[in-house]
Amino acid sequence: MTGEIRNEDGWVWRRIAVVLSVPVLALSLLAGCGRDDPLNESAERFEMVEVDHERAVRLATAEVTGGELVALELKKPESVSPVWESRVADQDGHVQTVRLDATRGESLGAGAGPDLTDSERQDLVRLLDQAQVLPDTAAREAADTPNSEVVTAIELERQDGGPVWLVSVLGVGDDLAMVHVVDAKTGEILDRHPA
Repeated sequence: MTGEIRNEDGWVWRRIAVVLSVPVLALSLLAGCGRDDPLNESAERFEMVEVDHERAVRLATAEVTGGELVALELKKPESVSPVWESRVADQDGHVQTVRLDATRGESLGAGAGPDLTDSERQDLVRLLDQAQVLPDTAAREAADTPNSEVVTAIELERQDGGPVWLVSVLGVGDDLAMVHVVDAKTGEILDRHPA
């Protein structure tokens, strides 16, 4: 998965995409580690999640004035409770990291996100403006059976010059997450592949 955002000068921006694609890669590596690994037990890993991705998107964007979601990921940190970690951009393209308790929906705080240059912020604002499909709508498209699958990550990227949502979906009985590439202008699923 290559996350690139190009500005008019052709400069490639990978900071958010690289930072946010590493956990998806880590999840796929954990899937091959064997059933004795507690992080590899799909159903058990997510049974404590009471706040679904749609509510997490609403809560995270409410933490930032004029906020729009750039990325969201379900994480299971060292503690017992899973956490939604998101990147939310304001109207000027400044990105903040927002963390939410995935069992209670409580905010665990917001902090500075990646330090972007002016041109990177402008490019991000243009990408968000081009995205007509909301992230939770893209996630619903990707999750074929919402009651039996868990959306674990959503990320906005530029592919072939246009905005797409990368949506990682893990079936309750599955060991491997699938990434669905959803056109952020039309909502059409362009591609599906293992994470």
